[in-house]
Amino acid sequence: MARASLQLALATAFLLLNCLRGSAAAASRRARGRRLLQDTAVYELVEYVGTSGSTLTPADIAKFPKPPSSVRLTWVIAFVGDATSTTTPSGKFACTGGSFCSGSNLDQTLVTALKGVSNAQVYAGLGGANYPNWPTSSASGYANTAAQSLIAYAKANNLDGYDLDFENGLNADWVTQWTQIIPQLGKAGIPVTIDPFYATKQIYGQLYAALAKQPATGTFIGPQVSGVNYQAYADDSGNAESEQSVLNDLTSGDSSVLSEFQVSQGQEIIFGVAPNRPGPESNPPVATSCAGIERIVDIVCPALRDCSKNKCTYTTYWAFGIMVFDFDTELKLGQFTLVNAAYQALSGNCASIKKC
Repeated sequence: MARASLQLALATAFLLLNCLRGSAAAASRRARGRRLLQDTAVYELVEYVGTSGSTLTPADIAKFPKPPSSVRLTWVIAFVGDATSTTTPSGKFACTGGSFCSGSNLDQTLVTALKGVSNAQVYAGLGGANYPNWPTSSASGYANTAAQSLIAYAKANNLDGYDLDFENGLNADWVTQWTQIIPQLGKAGIPVTIDPFYATKQIYGQLYAALAKQPATGTFIGPQVSGVNYQAYADDSGNAESEQSVLNDLTSGDSSVLSEFQVSQGQEIIFGVAPNRPGPESNPPVATSCAGIERIVDIVCPALRDCSKNKCTYTTYWAFGIMVFDFDTELKLGQFTLVNAAYQALSGNCASIKKC
């Protein structure tokens, strides 16, 4: 009896140890995916890659500047989407365009190269500007099918998370489906960021509000989403837009970014810049290639959250990082001027950034 009791105790201890290991591993995945506002020493640099569809090599990716210790790098691969019909999506996801497609999956040589840049996280962008309109109604069981497909896809393609970047024809059904999909991804330890711009911020705000009513999974800050990557560069929409207009879009009124995504309650914003968008922030207007630098200095730097310097008020210090769209453009330009300016800002060196 004593020997049997000892064996039972040892078996119980072994099972407990395995459970603790599993919990620790899951916690580690969650911690890596979460963006912590209280972590004032580290900001985010989010870099889209593969948008051009041109051939990329590991040698190309190796040219990307390594982030300083104050910056966490997250790549977002363009693009993954529902692989079947544009009118009645099945919920089966696959690579739908960009430089990383290897059949329906992602080129793992390139994914490995991305992760090799300072142990970066790698997300896949879902949707994209060329993705078709969302249907008015989805098939029965779509959310469950899509969630399981995305969980399997992340595992098969060595992904750390997803960035929700649907842009066309978003409607009530889209909100309903993703309100069900995102919590399932969260329970699987897969972070989800959202990627709205001026034309989609209100529908993404509806999704955000709907997620706020869901039970917390423990994986995310805010209602289920791990960050808001705001496409501020899209405010230009092909035309020059003043910095004041961008600031108004961010901060003024009930439909502002700060209002839609509950920044007053702690949701951080990653501010998007691009190296090829108009930029009349100076008088006379700066060159297109300088627009992102102007906005980093004038908009992001004053809003960077840092409680160690008493910069804690959410609605004043709302910036937790910078998104650059995109790697392909700066690679073609032959320099990563915008990324380096972002690194300077996120390292507390705003004063040393040279505006054009």
